[in-house]
Amino acid sequence: MSFSKDFGRGFSGFFVAFRFVLGNGMGWMFLVPIVLWVLLAYGMFHGLEALSDWLGAWAAGYLEITIEPDEQGWWSAVKAWINGATNVIVSWILKIAIGYLLFVANKYIVLVLLSPLLAYASERAEEIITGKHFPFSFSQLMKDAMRGALIAMRNGILELTITAGIWIVSLIVPIITPLSLILLFLISAYFYGFSMFDYVYERRRMRIGETARAVNSSMGAVLANGSLFSLLMKVPLVGLMLAPVMASVGAVIATTKKEATALTAR
Repeated sequence: MSFSKDFGRGFSGFFVAFRFVLGNGMGWMFLVPIVLWVLLAYGMFHGLEALSDWLGAWAAGYLEITIEPDEQGWWSAVKAWINGATNVIVSWILKIAIGYLLFVANKYIVLVLLSPLLAYASERAEEIITGKHFPFSFSQLMKDAMRGALIAMRNGILELTITAGIWIVSLIVPIITPLSLILLFLISAYFYGFSMFDYVYERRRMRIGETARAVNSSMGAVLANGSLFSLLMKVPLVGLMLAPVMASVGAVIATTKKEATALTAR
């Protein structure tokens, strides 16, 4: 029963967060992830352009059809046309592949770099909901952001390790593959939710071990928050713009509701 109630709080909190953010003058926060993503993508793409050109030249040379010096006629022209087409195709394939890799990598890089914004969004949301004032301290905000970034990296490493283990087992026992896909999604959702709820628990001055216990005691809300975050992030750009802030604020809404319910029940 507790799991289902927590899940409901996490689910509703995520969606209520959108209206909450816009209604409390926090809408500008939705623009930050997109601006950051564009700047990173532009910089990284141009930084890797030389690598793309080098790989393209190498691949085109490897695939090039040899034309003999004394070879003439229509077959020679066909070979030259094929070589030219190969250069263009290889170049575009590499650019698309690098662009896709940048899209995937940037998503995680942005989430780490967004830690200051998400820490502030979480704190500001709790101030509005509870009326409790948190005196602004740049050093404390940076401390919270650093912890958020470290938690995100820690969870990312754990998730990759667990994911690799599940895929290895799936290769050995292929029949469990459908189940493993569901499990992988839930694991990803758990770690996403963990990161968002940690901003709340850090303000309670919980250590990481205490945070882990608190997260596990609110598993339903954490999974709901993380699942919706993960699904929305799959929508190009729109997901990156909305999901991080909605998840951060949604975690606050879910936690404060649970705490208020617990106080009423006493």
